[in-house]
Amino acid sequence: MKDTRVVVVMGGDPTDRAERTADVISGTGGTALVLTGHPDAVDSRLDSTEGGTVEVRADDPVARLDAYRSGAADPHDDLLAALAAGGDSPLSAVLGWEYARRATAARYWDVVVVELDGDLAAVRRLASAGELASFVESRWPAHVRFASMAAGDLADVRVREAHRLALLADDVASFLAGPVEVTVAGRAPERTAAMAELARGGVRPQIEADADGSYVVAYPSPTMPSGPAAVDGDMVTLDHDGFRAVLPLPALLSRCVLIGSGYDDETGRVLLRFEPDPDLWPPNLVPSGFVGRAG
Repeated sequence: MKDTRVVVVMGGDPTDRAERTADVISGTGGTALVLTGHPDAVDSRLDSTEGGTVEVRADDPVARLDAYRSGAADPHDDLLAALAAGGDSPLSAVLGWEYARRATAARYWDVVVVELDGDLAAVRRLASAGELASFVESRWPAHVRFASMAAGDLADVRVREAHRLALLADDVASFLAGPVEVTVAGRAPERTAAMAELARGGVRPQIEADADGSYVVAYPSPTMPSGPAAVDGDMVTLDHDGFRAVLPLPALLSRCVLIGSGYDDETGRVLLRFEPDPDLWPPNLVPSGFVGRAG
């Protein structure tokens, strides 16, 4: 079966995005699905009539949230209600991406286009899966969820819901970090596109080993984070003004501890320094001088 191309069009106004979407679809050819908050702004070059090659579907966050809550173990749970509050909540955004993910997985269309309003608002939506996963992990760590889920239907209702949220966020994060293209119709397209790549987890770190046995990890970032980087489980979090990027921690560093972070203005990279955790490495593999630093 054919692979479906996925393109996110962001920035500008509805007309700008509609024009860029038409360019994308014209360049790809074949059939297309357009997910947009402005279905009335379709470019005239596209055949979106009934039976045409382009299908346009309205972005409806309220309907998505209602459908998700109806399938919850406890649809009236206070926490779920808080997560579902507002059409721009992380859960709403993740559900929108899940819709796009499933449409892509169906391989029915040649291209799936997701139009996003604004610049920073669009970046926030791209960062939503990491934000939701980080929220769940901070309250119900994976080992707690899996231990509880062993009880099946007897597991705590809220933990079961947290597990469902975690699986959803993981599926969406994997989808967004994959071969998703981003095109910007508004101002400062290069910087905005770079922020979008960071938010969706599409960046790849560079790892260098220092002579003292520590590691320096560099993540590309067009702006300096608003605070120090942090490690949460197997993820690195980088807080920026307006959104939080949650990125996978390279497996090599899973037995290391973060000892410092900084930003290199010249290269546009966040620099993180890790050193082996003596409690997690065999004694003969721990560089001299690191013993006693754990904890």
